[in-house]
Amino acid sequence: MEFGLKDLLYIIGIVVSAVISFLSTRYKIKEYIRDKIDDLKSEITELKLSHSRLSSKDELQQQVLDQIGKQVDKLIPQLINELKEKKQKDE
Repeated sequence: MEFGLKDLLYIIGIVVSAVISFLSTRYKIKEYIRDKIDDLKSEITELKLSHSRLSSKDELQQQVLDQIGKQVDKLIPQLINELKEKKQKDE
């Protein structure tokens, strides 16, 4: 089995194309990963901002509910007393 110049050129061509394909794919993969990381970082930042906005809304809603609860705690005994007085007047 003898290798001629033609065979040697084919082998060198195959090796060179494999190396070029490997390096270009590697570069594209690095670029893809870098872009993906940037996208994920921006998404994380947006989610953090959204979370902080929702947390502040939740705190405000809880404060409103607490205030309503305090008002209801004061008003229910007054309502019960007025109902008792009304029943006594009706009798």
